[in-house]
Amino acid sequence: MKVLVTLANTPTGLFMVRRLHALGYKVTVIDSHSRSFASYSNGVSKRIIAPSLLHEPYGYAKTVLDELKREQYDFYVPCLEDGFLMAHYKDIIQKYTKMVSMSYQEITRAHSKHAMREYAAEANVRMPVTQAPDSLKSAFKLLEDLNSPVVIKPRVACNAHGQKVVMDPKKAVWEYGQIVKKYGLEEQLPIVQQYITGRLVSTVNLAVNGEVKGKVVFRALRTVPTSGGTSSYRETISSPEAELFDARLIKHFNWTGFISFDYMEEESTGKLYLIDCNPRIAPGAILAYHAGVDLMGAFAELAQGKDIAALPRQQDGVRCKLVFLDLGWLLYNLIDKDLTSKEKFACFKAWIKREKSYKDIESIHDLRPAFALWTFLLRNVGRLLGDDGGEIFLEHSLFDQEKFEKGLAESAASLLY
Repeated sequence: MKVLVTLANTPTGLFMVRRLHALGYKVTVIDSHSRSFASYSNGVSKRIIAPSLLHEPYGYAKTVLDELKREQYDFYVPCLEDGFLMAHYKDIIQKYTKMVSMSYQEITRAHSKHAMREYAAEANVRMPVTQAPDSLKSAFKLLEDLNSPVVIKPRVACNAHGQKVVMDPKKAVWEYGQIVKKYGLEEQLPIVQQYITGRLVSTVNLAVNGEVKGKVVFRALRTVPTSGGTSSYRETISSPEAELFDARLIKHFNWTGFISFDYMEEESTGKLYLIDCNPRIAPGAILAYHAGVDLMGAFAELAQGKDIAALPRQQDGVRCKLVFLDLGWLLYNLIDKDLTSKEKFACFKAWIKREKSYKDIESIHDLRPAFALWTFLLRNVGRLLGDDGGEIFLEHSLFDQEKFEKGLAESAASLLY
């Protein structure tokens, strides 16, 4: 049995490779750069380097389609935002192999923070107050009248890319202008969202025809950036409201495949507010496996065209850690000029405390990915500790929807089969 996995340069991608290998599949990996640590796993049988998903989406898509045409695969599974791109070519892909995916239009709508206001209301899911200015003038007017913290977000983003939490309302106009300029968002202005004080609660679901077949619910114990982003340390929890909201959204979308949601749990009330939707698998799937929910195993069955039964409920209180990112959490706090020495020491005490937890990457049975990752980290430690340190991991993994759609007509002929 053979499977094609693309853009595996994440802990989730490495987990997918290892799990599929354990299930008996020969895994081919296509990635956008040679430093992809997951490609060094002993679960990888074949490795291909494609053009950058971000900068050359058509070249990336052609590489994937060429490989599917050349070799016989049981199914194809993308790991990150490559799934958004390749959903556009779903009909072509299904001529050569199986692919579990919603349509390109359904995926991009689910991922849009602008569209979220509409579909969350339709599904009866609570959201923070969110406004989408239609001009810089109206955005600045809105921000000038603020008297509380806000979150500024690009309408489409991944892993808090381009997001800014502004605690001082007086700085909101300047911060908004900086984000627009830095990321070239003049035509798709960022949204302005109410800041909810609390903790991040996230979910990963596997669904079939709008019905949840398996899920994991967890709370972020630590995130990078600390204001909210990717969880470096997480724990499974019971959250009936998260499960209810997920089920409503998945039914509303009539979703099939992986889909993940992020909520802010309001500190004063415990109420959840939807803040993000990622229409793909997410790192929580690793935690799910350790908590007794084999989402990837069930997905492999689904991808083979088999009916899947509902998976067992997770075990609560299971923890999982992304070691290198958790070290980053500590270092960011230690160099934070706004924290006192006492607060920094408290961060160190929390980080150094030894608690039972699983590791996302390190494995005694598969050493090379961790070695490749730490080699890369040590070589780039200065850049990683800068203001945009996290961008180094995303630079070839993001999908630029606007760029892709602008060049679609010119590229269509070269990708037809």
